[in-house]
Amino acid sequence: MGIFKRKSPEAETPDSALTFFTHCKADEFRATAREVFAEAGLEVEVHPGHAVDGSGREFGFWNIGAICYEQPQSMWRGLIADHLERVLASFEAPDPFGVLAPQDVQSRTFGRLYDEASIPGIQSYPHREFAPGIVEMLALDLPDTVAVFNHDNANRFGGWEALQRQGIENLRRLEIEQLETLPAPGGGTFNALLGESVYTASRALLLPGLATELTGRRAVKDFGWLMSIPNRHQVVWHIVEDATVVPVLNGMARFTAMGYADAAGSVSPHVYWWNGTGYEQLTQVQDDGTLTIHVSPGFQAVLRSITRDG
Repeated sequence: MGIFKRKSPEAETPDSALTFFTHCKADEFRATAREVFAEAGLEVEVHPGHAVDGSGREFGFWNIGAICYEQPQSMWRGLIADHLERVLASFEAPDPFGVLAPQDVQSRTFGRLYDEASIPGIQSYPHREFAPGIVEMLALDLPDTVAVFNHDNANRFGGWEALQRQGIENLRRLEIEQLETLPAPGGGTFNALLGESVYTASRALLLPGLATELTGRRAVKDFGWLMSIPNRHQVVWHIVEDATVVPVLNGMARFTAMGYADAAGSVSPHVYWWNGTGYEQLTQVQDDGTLTIHVSPGFQAVLRSITRDG
């Protein structure tokens, strides 16, 4: 079932890496970025989603690209230059893992969810699959940036299991920013937690307890819940209770696809279902940009059950 298209058939298709741009505009952005790097004395190899300099340092394009997308093209050069200056300054800063005391590292450690494909050399970092295409990693929160634990740093400060537990606990302590209950066309509602924190989406790690805490709804063991993480500032969910899950799934899919395409820090355009042991991906993006629903046998059994009960 096709439910979402980002572009009309007449419009140019989105860029494969910087999906908020058309392919043509993304090429113009990458060309401008190459010029800015050259003006800073850096010769880089430009890839669709990042650049690599001669020493192997990688510079991601997604966040600054999303910022440029919202601004006139005449401002791109200055925005990219300012961003590059901040990134280069972070490279020159002391290693935070070498200067912070263990208790400070503990209080600054958070579990954070990332798009798996966006992390080059992911095997260098401790992580686990949270859902298809999404990984949980260990983030060290700093005043102006976030550092990700590699294996050596994780081992130095207690190992994956201890740091992961601490990261979850620190997520629980974050303030609730903005909770929305959104109606789905056709019936039912879903919830979206929105916030400026780069860890807002990572609170998906707290489901289903987060849903109970904020809405009073408890997950039904055999039904599970729907979940999506469009970008780092949004986590979306629906506790499956009745047949409204069908229009809700469609509504969540549209909301998620738009949040993924239009914001910095994208995580996933997909909606997932908790099947009792893990998350199953319910949506797929076709080559033409159409988002479709894929119903697994397990989810189909839930739909039959709630339709019969209703």
